[in-house]
Parts: sequence; C-alpha cells; structure tokens
Amino acid sequence: MRMRATALLRSPKIWVFTVFGAVLGLVLSVGYLGGVLDTDTPTGRIPIVWVDADTTAGNGWAGAVLTEQIRTGPAAGAAQWISAGSEEQARRLLSEGVGYAAVIIPADFSARLASLADSSQPSAATVTLLTNPIAGPVATGTATGVAQQVLGELSRSLGAQLVARQPTESATARILLANPVTVVTTPVTSVPAHTAGGMAAFYYALVLILTGFLIAQLLHSGVDGILGFTPREFLHRRATHPPLPIGRVQTLIAKSVLMAGCAVVAATVIELVAVAGLGMPIAAPLGLWVFSILAVTTAGVLPLVLLAVFGSPGALLATVVLVVFGVPSSGGAYPSELLPTAFRWLGEVLPMRYITDGIRDLVFDTPATTLTRSVVAVAVWLVGGLVAGIVLTGFYDRSGRARVSAHERGLSAA
Repeated sequence: MRMRATALLRSPKIWVFTVFGAVLGLVLSVGYLGGVLDTDTPTGRIPIVWVDADTTAGNGWAGAVLTEQIRTGPAAGAAQWISAGSEEQARRLLSEGVGYAAVIIPADFSARLASLADSSQPSAATVTLLTNPIAGPVATGTATGVAQQVLGELSRSLGAQLVARQPTESATARILLANPVTVVTTPVTSVPAHTAGGMAAFYYALVLILTGFLIAQLLHSGVDGILGFTPREFLHRRATHPPLPIGRVQTLIAKSVLMAGCAVVAATVIELVAVAGLGMPIAAPLGLWVFSILAVTTAGVLPLVLLAVFGSPGALLATVVLVVFGVPSSGGAYPSELLPTAFRWLGEVLPMRYITDGIRDLVFDTPATTLTRSVVAVAVWLVGGLVAGIVLTGFYDRSGRARVSAHERGLSAA
C-alpha cells in the first residue's frame, strides 16, 4: 500500500524543513535589506576630489576660504575630501575610481568675485563639478548631490562675506552677491550605449557568478548520479545503480575539471551574446573572455568544494557566500562607501567585488588600476578553495568516512 501525503505530513521530522525557511528568510533579509537600507545617508563617506587652483595661482582669498571650510569648517564632514593639485590629476583620480566627483575652483575665482560689485554687468563666478558616469548612477548621483549641496551652502556664506566687504547699490550685483557661485557640472567621459548607464560591469559579473553557481549544482547531482551515489531522474524515469569505487578526492577533482571545461564554453557564450547579440561594447574582448573563464570556474568550484565537504548544506553555504552577501557587498549597485561597515568588510573578502572591479576595467576604457588585484584575488579564491576541499575530502577518505553505506557497499561488491 502506498503512503499518502497526509501520513508523511503527520511526521514531526518532516517539519524540520520549516527551520530552513526561517534561516533563509533571516539570511536573505540581513544580506539584501541590511546592505542597502542605509545607503541614502552618505554623510562623510562619499569620496570627492577638491582642486583649489585659485589659491595656487596667488591672491586666491576666496578659494582659500572655501578650502578651509571643507578641511576644518562645517563642510569638512560632508564627504571624504581628497585634495588634488590640478584638474588633470583630478580627472585621473576619477578615472581610477578614487573619487566619484571633483570640484575645480578656477584660478580667476577671487578676481571674478571681486568684480561683482564693481562691474557694470556683473556675472557669477563659476566652479566646475566633474563627474564620472562610468562609476555608476548611484555613485555619481550621490557625489554630485553632496558636492552641489556643499557648494550651495559655501556660496551663500561667501556671498554674505562679500556683501560685508564690498557694499553695492546695484540690484543685480546684490542678487548675485547673495549667491555668487555658479556650479557647472561636466562629465569627464560619456557612458557608452548598451551599458545600462554604467551598470553593465555589475550585471555582467552577476551573470558570471550565477552561471558558475548553477553549473556547479547540475554537475554535483549529474556526476553523482552517474557514479551511483544519487538516483538519476528525468520526467517519469528514475534509475539507480550501485556506487562506483571512487573516493571523495577523485570525485571532487573530476567535477572541478568538468567545471573548468564548462566555464570555457559558458564564458564564450556569454560574451558572444553580450557583444554580438545585445551590442554591448567591450574595451578588451580577449582579456574579458579569459577573466570570465576564471570567474565562472571560481564561482563553480567553490560550491562543489562546499558540497563535497558539508554535503547538502554546502549548497546553502555557497548561496550565502556568492549571492546573499556577495552581491550586496560587491559595490556594483551601490558604491562601497555607502555600505554599512560589515558589508564594506565583506566586500574586501568575498570574490564578487573583485570580479565586478575586473569586469569594469575590461568593459570600459579606463586605466586598469584594479585588474591585477582582481585577478589575484579571484585566483586565490579558486586555488585556496580547491586545495582546502582536497585536504578535507582526503581526510574523509583516509579516516574511512566513505560516501556509501554498508548496504550499498555490499551491493557494489555483488
């Protein structure tokens, strides 16, 4: 007589899976909500480059006043202010991702302000705000908003000082002196079409991570089915056979080699679809292909190692490492400076951030300042994870912790 579902559901043991639901809900909430709910309070965390060419040129009293305000005055805590000696240096820092915006005080800033009260046709003094759209819309938008707010407050404060120093009867001059600084926003580069407004690197990295992760799940169940450790099911068919005489180490090595082969094919398909099918521009196609193979292999070998060491719970651990905490801490959707402290630390440890940074350097025509670090970090995760897996599964094999039961060993011997 076949068991009915009601009989199965009456067993208290079956309801232990509700605990897994609670754990997943907790982990996903902490990972995704905890990583982004505080990103709208950027005070003191967003890096902005500051160039005071007015003071450098001499007689730059106004530039000196503004610079003092962002160093030790009320505006000092509004951002991470990074001093640069020239506009060229500021542009380089933006292209390297050191800052997300740059304030350029021009050399004639004080002279223009002084002429407001004397000129028959006064015009506001201009400050240039450089942005780098490739850093992503959130990073650029946040830095731009902070810089404009700070400059607006500094402009009104500077205007009050000018009125006290240079009284004027001109109505136009009085209006300009109340808010004498005009901010002109200029991007240092344009975002190429078909790059999701600069977010293409993040989504490309996410595709690589998910591809490797899902291939690993298929390889784990598929190879174990071929070896006889798990049944093979397709539609209504179910097949089993006695386990083959192979240890955990050799099984993990075989799965890892298969994972590397699958990574070559998957990385090729992903790049072809992105470039030929979707029109995504890539600055270094060959480099992106090689790095993508490394990323997919790493994202697949890590779950295989965790599954080999921990069994079925290894799939949950792999999900937590690569997806739940890896994606929010990667700095791809939100810049790392806006993330909570714990997620900034996780971003420095987990591989997702390094994959995202490496993809950004290869997709966009930017100085590859983080590419070497990204390659090394991802390779360390791959080699370190595989070595740790071989060591632990080797310990299982040597200590007699076989994957098969005594009953299955008897069937295999027969």
